[in-house]
Amino acid sequence: VRLRKQKESTSVPLLPNLVVKQLLDFNGPQETIPVLQNPLQYGIFIDQFTGCHLIDLLIHNGSDREAAQVAALLIDRNLCNNELVASLAIQAFYTFLKSFQPKVAEKIEEPTEVEKVRVKFVRNYVKDANPKTEDQLLGEAMIKLAASANEAGLKDFGHNIELLGYVLSGRIGEAEKYLGQHKDLLYKEILELSRQVIDKMIGEKPTELINLLDQAIKECKRTDSFADNLNARVKVSAGSLEPQLMSEYLKSYKEWETGYQRALEEQQRIQNIHDRVEKIESTLRALETRRQSLWYFENKEEIDIQIYKKKVFYPKRWFGKKKKPKTVDAFYVPPEISRGGN
Repeated sequence: VRLRKQKESTSVPLLPNLVVKQLLDFNGPQETIPVLQNPLQYGIFIDQFTGCHLIDLLIHNGSDREAAQVAALLIDRNLCNNELVASLAIQAFYTFLKSFQPKVAEKIEEPTEVEKVRVKFVRNYVKDANPKTEDQLLGEAMIKLAASANEAGLKDFGHNIELLGYVLSGRIGEAEKYLGQHKDLLYKEILELSRQVIDKMIGEKPTELINLLDQAIKECKRTDSFADNLNARVKVSAGSLEPQLMSEYLKSYKEWETGYQRALEEQQRIQNIHDRVEKIESTLRALETRRQSLWYFENKEEIDIQIYKKKVFYPKRWFGKKKKPKTVDAFYVPPEISRGGN
């Protein structure tokens, strides 16, 4: 994931299944899901093949909540338009609710000291007074999945998963209305599961909805197993749609491989250009060093000429007429000295 944040990695195409597999092997599902939930930061956008692979793997490994979170990601990206994907998403939510334990939201303590920062734009964040919990968001994803399941030919399963979505998201009024309108379409197993989810939920229990569920459980005629029917439908969908999904994945892998080779060649070309530029620059630096060393010898004559031109000759000053010295006479006697005086 840290590698994907590098600037150079953006030129290389990304195949989500390869990155997700590495994340699961080294970090586990608890750390993988937050990465997938933030695609704008990490650049990992889940696709149908990766989603199906993850849901199946997480369900078999006992990571029911993580499987439901992956199904919610597929629903959020509108990828449950396939019978296989939709049936696996329903199976993930159903398995999650069978072992449902409410997740207590962690309280985030706001700092008492306010730090003032000068910014170039106005940031007005409107905080929601009642933010939705993770379980409520999963319930809304189940409601949205019901519409996709109807379009994918899973209308019967969609009706049942929609009731569970209303219960989990806390939309009690809509759950009561839905139960009254579609009582005959609901499995007894789903009604009992809805009752169990309400019992495990934190907070005030909806008495009227509980009474409606108890009455519907007594009057329900669909006593066949919802889980067995769903598993059978998943196997049928896998047999008919898995080859198509594999062919699409193989096509995307070939496109990824082609793009990767193209990006690799481009990076090698850029690297070769950088190497050539660095080699030329090092050669120029070496030549400049040698030129500085030979500068005196190359310009010696010019330096001498400049020094000669800077010499200043001042003329000698003579006061009066220059007299030539007389020849020295060894027998010369000055006039003030007389012979007689000696």
